[in-house]
Amino acid sequence: MKKLVAICAFLALPFAIASCSSDDNVIRKKSDYEGTWVTDSLSYTIPNGPTMKHKFKDMPGGDDAITQDIMILTEDKATLVETTKKGVDQPAVQGVIKDQVITFNSDDPRHTPRTIVRTTDAKLTVVYDIAMRGDNLPVTVTYLRKN
Repeated sequence: MKKLVAICAFLALPFAIASCSSDDNVIRKKSDYEGTWVTDSLSYTIPNGPTMKHKFKDMPGGDDAITQDIMILTEDKATLVETTKKGVDQPAVQGVIKDQVITFNSDDPRHTPRTIVRTTDAKLTVVYDIAMRGDNLPVTVTYLRKN
């Protein structure tokens, strides 16, 4: 009987060892939005009016107007670098991403939360509010993936 128990224990040992593998080797699925993105276009609907679409760089404004955004996104962090019409890069703004919403650590009213609404291999679409003519206006901005 002792031999039978020893043989069963010896045969069960490989199964017991194999089933106790480490969970430290879990591979995280990369979020679709992770990467570096450059502004392409901006669209908005004027209340009681038409929908307007512009190339982001062609938006009107003074010399300090932003003509390009570059967003670097990871699973839960965001970095925003804006370039003015004069070609001056503004200091990078850091943020966090939670539930597809990018929230920047900034007191600048232009850095309102941005909601990721669509992502493809080549294009990222976000929606956020901007101040325009004394009113807050929701805009849709598309970004192209930077290679």
